[in-house]
Amino acid sequence: GGNVDALAGLRNQPQLQQLRQLVQQNPALLQHLVQQIGASNPQLLQLINNDPANFLRILQEGGGGGEETREGNLPPPQYVSVTQEEKEAIDRLEALGFERALAIEAFLACERNEEMAANYLFDHAHEDD
Repeated sequence: GGNVDALAGLRNQPQLQQLRQLVQQNPALLQHLVQQIGASNPQLLQLINNDPANFLRILQEGGGGGEETREGNLPPPQYVSVTQEEKEAIDRLEALGFERALAIEAFLACERNEEMAANYLFDHAHEDD
């Protein structure tokens, strides 16, 4: 629908490219950065909240060139602070058959909501290459 088109139009905006770089360096920053976007651009925050899975996919896509040394869409693993409860949620996502890095990334991108992360993972599991 319209959200996909609206978010797709953001791919080449400098703000999104900067966000992509920061999140690749430290995925734990994603939620904080999205909140900052909301403060400066409420309409963009609305688009992100309407379709967090598509927003995450656009972030993972890369900027269309440049860094060709990295294989795949996911940034390298990072250390992120999680509570015991959150660790168990990530473990359950991993137990569903997803790679740990992907489970963690989806969990964080979905604002630490296990159900949303599981839905995202299942919806996008078949989209590799």
